Amino acid sequence: MAERYRSERAAQLDNPVWFSLTGADAAHAVGGEKARRYRSSVSPFAAVADERDPAAWDELAEVTGSDTVAVVCSQTPPGWQELQVLSGSQMVWGSSAAALGSRPEGGYPAFTPLGSDDVDAMVALAERTHPGPFEHETVKLGGYRGLWDEGELVCMAGERMHPGEWAEISAVCTDAGYTGRGLGGAITHSLVHDIVASGRRPFLHVLSDNSRARRLYEHLGFRDRMHMTVRVLRPIG
Repeated sequence: MAERYRSERAAQLDNPVWFSLTGADAAHAVGGEKARRYRSSVSPFAAVADERDPAAWDELAEVTGSDTVAVVCSQTPPGWQELQVLSGSQMVWGSSAAALGSRPEGGYPAFTPLGSDDVDAMVALAERTHPGPFEHETVKLGGYRGLWDEGELVCMAGERMHPGEWAEISAVCTDAGYTGRGLGGAITHSLVHDIVASGRRPFLHVLSDNSRARRLYEHLGFRDRMHMTVRVLRPIG
């Protein structure tokens, strides 16, 4: 399902979507004992308990219907159409709370919590910046914050998957007119700070061709854990 190239072992991270949907994110899940997906209004991600089990894929097909889902898997299973393949890395935050410190010198920019009332602005920013899948109810996964300038949302980030003790940082994006000001690093740092303070552990995913984001995350203390292949799939028939 995922090629590990770091020695750190955490079963929840080997199949993060599954352990999120059967754990902390179960309220947003559709499916059963072998396959689950996020409600399409929340996220396109889905997972099976064991990709070697044909019955699991049958169950996922039932809950997917004519929709498409994004699945971390080693190959496209029989009975599914592969629409897109994305290659990336899973990165875990490997520093200590002491190394993180309390807050950057001078504090964070004026990030404010984002909620359901802000969804239109959040979706608009995501459509301009393409940080990855972002739906109208993604905000319900928690932790979202952003920076406003003259009534326009120009930077945001939040949490997505929650497998076990881990919390995924996601949708880190900055409007093109505001890049180069350190906002992406600051908002990611603020999420790391809050996740660690709550007793959880931060992780994230980055596409292989996004070298700029990778450099930022490495600077903040994240390191590669494993390579992951995400396939956008649709049941055949």
